[in-house]
Amino acid sequence: KQLVDAVVIDARAEGMCPTLVLASLLSVEENRTVAEYIMEAMKALETSEVSNAAQVRAFVAGDEQAGAMLIVRPLHGTFVEALGLTWDEPNGITRTLFEPLVHHKQAHQLLLDLPSNMHFEEMPLSFAIDVVAGPLWRHRRKSGSVPSEVERFADLFSFPDFHRQSSD
Repeated sequence: KQLVDAVVIDARAEGMCPTLVLASLLSVEENRTVAEYIMEAMKALETSEVSNAAQVRAFVAGDEQAGAMLIVRPLHGTFVEALGLTWDEPNGITRTLFEPLVHHKQAHQLLLDLPSNMHFEEMPLSFAIDVVAGPLWRHRRKSGSVPSEVERFADLFSFPDFHRQSSD
């Protein structure tokens, strides 16, 4: 039991999900009492950390004319992927930030990589999508496509033919 507790403590200290390590231990554990303890630890972790990571979150600063946004969505366990965008009126999207795998507790730190002069607020995803829709369309009309990092998140935007090249 001490080993299980140590794995949980060490993994959390490193910002990692202990569930994968615990699952490995469970697969070779012969002592029923210890196996049940591992299962209890995994369920407790799943209830707390995974439920926090399993939510799509959106942070927005500015408006449709000039702003920035960070969308964080779940991948596996406590890990998420993140898309950051900045934009302005004349150019559309001016910067993209994509993190394919980050622990959900570190995701908010990505806001530091976006413009520091903006005040970010957590918003409903639908609001964030509404705000960035105009800049994305401006960018697409100007350059013929959306930034490649955005394509991975295109399902959130629900635009038909969003990922295809513009014929304008």
